[in-house]
Amino acid sequence: MKKNAKILLFSIFTFLIIVIFDADSMSGKKKHTYVGSSACGKCHAAESIGNQYDLWLQSPHAKAIKILKSEPSHTLAKKLSINEPSEDLQCLKCHATGGGKDKKTNKEGVGCEACHGPGSDYYEFIGHVDTVNRQSAYETALKNGMYPTLGIKNIKKREKLCMRCHRNQRPCFPESPQEVYRQSISLQVITDMKKGDLNLVHQLIPPFPQY
Repeated sequence: MKKNAKILLFSIFTFLIIVIFDADSMSGKKKHTYVGSSACGKCHAAESIGNQYDLWLQSPHAKAIKILKSEPSHTLAKKLSINEPSEDLQCLKCHATGGGKDKKTNKEGVGCEACHGPGSDYYEFIGHVDTVNRQSAYETALKNGMYPTLGIKNIKKREKLCMRCHRNQRPCFPESPQEVYRQSISLQVITDMKKGDLNLVHQLIPPFPQY
């Protein structure tokens, strides 16, 4: 009897360990991790699909870390008792993919995964590409961790995504009314993903449809 009791207790203990250390698997959820925009660029720099990586490199998002190293940023940082804005999590929260907490992305600015979600399980070709059915490819990517941003029904999700940083409560919110207006981002902007001369819509070359 004692031997059976020990076996039972050991089995229960083993089960509890599995539950504690593999909670994500037990709940059907998987923790996705960042791979960095350069991993995306291996394919998305191709001219045939619109030079998306190069477009990002030219955008303000890609320069978000450089902005933190500028003189105006350091001037503002002093007012907030921040020594080095490019290394402070208060600033990196919005100026770096993953909030500056991930070694692969904390120096790249606001990269692909800041909007599309950590890409460890969808960035590879097999995880999000279907050369015949683009909608099927998109749905596959969603199952593998991509953040849903396409289509009318996801406008509010896009708004929530953008407003995580483009909000009045951020530490670097400008004092000038003109600059507040310039930096403002409306629901219409989020719907179109366009602002002034800056076009954030990925250019897609036929036969791929524009969402």
